[in-house]
Amino acid sequence: MKKIIGMLLVGMLFFSCSLAPDEVACGQIVDCPEAIAAKAFYFAEQYRDTETVYVWGGQDGLRAALALDCSGLVVRCYGYAVEDSAYWLLFDDASSADFYERYARLVPLAELRQGDLLFMGEQSTDTVTHIALFDRLDGEELYFIDSTQKDTDGDGIADIDGVTERHYACDDERIKAFGILQVGTL
Repeated sequence: MKKIIGMLLVGMLFFSCSLAPDEVACGQIVDCPEAIAAKAFYFAEQYRDTETVYVWGGQDGLRAALALDCSGLVVRCYGYAVEDSAYWLLFDDASSADFYERYARLVPLAELRQGDLLFMGEQSTDTVTHIALFDRLDGEELYFIDSTQKDTDGDGIADIDGVTERHYACDDERIKAFGILQVGTL
């Protein structure tokens, strides 16, 4: 009987703390802890190592490892990272612009930790259209894991297709901002 009552109390707490799109019914919104961000990066490495391909809107699970887009990679990696923790995601699904505008605290490059967010877009605009998980800064190069499809040499064939590790110069105009994911906690 005590076990059933305990399960009911946990269930009531879960439902009473459910999230609306822009609020937490109980608990608080905090910066994602460094350990959770590092765990998310670990899962990004797993996707990279399974040669997952890019598909716009794709969010296949790690075991399926079929197709992901850039935001799907972040959603999945952080979803896995918060499992069995005291934290939860503030979203079920999100675009790179959603992460930028609603679910991250923007920080300078010096504050980034492995697994934090790198926001990108076209060189000629300030619009965020792409997201990646930050790996490291090596000299003047920013290393990251993302999911994309690009023809880099103009031959009409995608040279980059899927989850890969890449790097850009720190001053590359495609880099728009850096952020720490916000999560919910009790």
